[in-house]
Amino acid sequence: MAKDFIYPDDGALRRYYADGDFLDGQWVPLPHPAPDAADLTIATFFKMPGWVMGLLALRDGLVSPLGLKTARSEGYRVPTRQEVLDCSYPGVFAVHSATPDEVILGTDDKHLDFRVSILRSVPEDLVAISTWVRPHNILGNAYLATVYPFHRIIVARCLDNAAELGIVAA
Repeated sequence: MAKDFIYPDDGALRRYYADGDFLDGQWVPLPHPAPDAADLTIATFFKMPGWVMGLLALRDGLVSPLGLKTARSEGYRVPTRQEVLDCSYPGVFAVHSATPDEVILGTDDKHLDFRVSILRSVPEDLVAISTWVRPHNILGNAYLATVYPFHRIIVARCLDNAAELGIVAA
């Protein structure tokens, strides 16, 4: 079961963060053998259940008339390992940076900017998914308030996928 995570001060998301921004995270034990952050990203974040894909399709249908970015052109396909490593995966969950210990995904839009971190910490024996959001206007704040309850459930479900990668430390 995913637990609340306090994002580290030296993590890659900190370069975006300013007072007043939204930042939360959840973690689970790291599977063993411990995959790198690219493999963890593909196996956890991009292995969403059908009901999440349905919510994303609904979201795209609702926000498209507002002129917000959707996945219509790229879809929500699973990136290749190489697309993660060379930061060439496009779309709503575009890869912004990738190291062996952390991958940053996300996009900027007129209502808000967001990034998602998939962080592997070998010393702490955990994998965490953290989300940073900076709303730009009332639409961004309303959007964040609407999706937040689903967000927590989706992140926890994505982290459940870590158990399928190998033996999960207790």
